[in-house]
Order: sequence, then C-alpha cells, then structure tokens
Amino acid sequence: MSNTKLLIDADILTYRTCWAVQNEVEWDDGIVTNATNTKELESQAVSAVEYWKDKFKVTDKEHVILCFSDRKNNFRRKIFPEYKANRKGSRKPLGYNHLEKYLKLTYNSNVLDNCEADDALGVLATSTDDRNIILSIDKDMMTIPCEYFNMDSEELMIIDEELADFYFYQQTLTGDAVDNYKGCPGIGKKRATDLLKAEGVKWNTVKKAFAKAGMDEFEALTQARVARILRVQDYDFRKEEIKLWTPNN
Repeated sequence: MSNTKLLIDADILTYRTCWAVQNEVEWDDGIVTNATNTKELESQAVSAVEYWKDKFKVTDKEHVILCFSDRKNNFRRKIFPEYKANRKGSRKPLGYNHLEKYLKLTYNSNVLDNCEADDALGVLATSTDDRNIILSIDKDMMTIPCEYFNMDSEELMIIDEELADFYFYQQTLTGDAVDNYKGCPGIGKKRATDLLKAEGVKWNTVKKAFAKAGMDEFEALTQARVARILRVQDYDFRKEEIKLWTPNN
C-alpha cells in the first residue's frame, strides 16, 4: 500500500471552485444578480480531488487531507497588525461557506488554531517520513521542505531544506505586497538572491541587510515571523500552540 499522502490547500480549492461556478443572471426587468449551484460546487470540487488522487495513484481516501485556514484568528496579525489589512472588505464568492462545510464533511480536514492553511500544510508535510505532497498554487510553499505540486502548471517540485531556507530568507527580505508586509526597504527579488548567494543563506545575512536599511533586528524578526510558513518544529502539538520562529545562525 502506498504511503503517499495528498495535502491539499482547501482554501484555494474552495475559492476557485466557487468563482468558476458562480454565474451572472440578467432578469427581464433589468435586474442583474449572481447565482450559484451548490450541487455543481460539490461535484466540481470532488472531481478535482479525484483527479489528483488518480494522478498520484492514491487509492485510500484517508490519505487525502484538506487543509483550511482558521477563519477567526491569525497569529500573524497579533505580531504584525497590518498583515493582510489590504484585504479587508473583500468578499468571498457565492457558496463559499457551503462548499467549505461540505468538503470538511466529505474528506479528512485539518485546521490549526490561529493558523492559515499554508501553515497546516507545512506542519503536516514535515511531520512524518511518509511521502507527503502539497497541492497548491502558492509560492509560499517553496519555503517548505516538501514535494510541491503546482495545481496550475502541474509541475512537481522536490524542495530540500537548504532550498526551502533560501526561499524563506528571500521572502523575508523582499516581503509580499499581496499579504501587505514590506520586507527590507529597497530590496527586491534579484537583490535578495544576490545577497544570499554572496553572503550565505543565514540569518546574519538578513539581519545585516535590515541594519543597512536602518531597521533593527526586532523589525527584521517581525518580518521573518510573518513570512515563515510553519514547519513541524514551529508547532507544539501537546499545547496546540505556535512556537514563533527564532534564528539559530
């Protein structure tokens, strides 16, 4: 029996399925409304999961785990209140709550308190020696030592710890406009890459870059903790608590 487990970013699966099924309806009296079909939502989402199961020859439904975000709390906002503040007021597509509930009832699901789906994926992927494949479209998955399957490109990447650390420090330096944290002022992707290659993939390289930009280590560490997608060592299962990342180099 295969030990391959599929760890699916269910936030993305739910969101994209709902937008794909949602339709605009124009009525005879000139009123335009949006509508969705809950059975179609369920069917399309299940079809996607079944496609991935077949692709990776996963026959045991128990080996499929859908990871969702905690929609009430997010530990990153506690350490950096501006995190994703640019998304306030944005609405989810029709049927989102229905499909999320349906998927949680249909498959094994995982939600870590105060965490995003990315964190649940990262913790699960690094917690066992089984073949754990993360399915997502999020570039943040590159910061996790794992097998990562991009849902869009259908490319399967094997990311070792050294490469994952490189992308983590790169993300800390460059920030992420989508998630509303800025990283180190004046440093883009190319500059971050050049720095890490020249001075080493280590915290001291990052700290020096922030210091040069007039920011202290606390500010650098805040950006790193926001950028950090949790791995198994970053989560205390006994206490069900996050262990904020602390540099060791």
